[in-house]
Amino acid sequence: MYQVSVTPYYDSIYQCYRQILEIYPKPSGSLANIIKQVQYYPPSPFRKFSDCEPRRSCIYAIMNPTNPCDFLRVDEITLLMCFLTENHFKIDNQITKTIMRANTEIKESLLFYIIET
Repeated sequence: MYQVSVTPYYDSIYQCYRQILEIYPKPSGSLANIIKQVQYYPPSPFRKFSDCEPRRSCIYAIMNPTNPCDFLRVDEITLLMCFLTENHFKIDNQITKTIMRANTEIKESLLFYIIET
């Protein structure tokens, strides 16, 4: 099972933040072909991690399946849906709904959970 979320990512070339799609944990198989591990920078210099909170130094970004040099943007999610369908993945609605109802920080950026069929 994989979690797909929206994450702010700092684009050092254009010097701005973009909303990209992130997957966790690191996938294997066909899904790994559209993933790139990238360094993660918090969206604010004032955002500090506590000792109780894990500090993420890298994330697994989902790349555009039709143009693997570009990050997949939120408005291109249809491309991801086509890729997932073609590669025998489906959205796990039950788990996604359960997490969305829970009182956690995950639900703020969570899009859905996927499973391989």
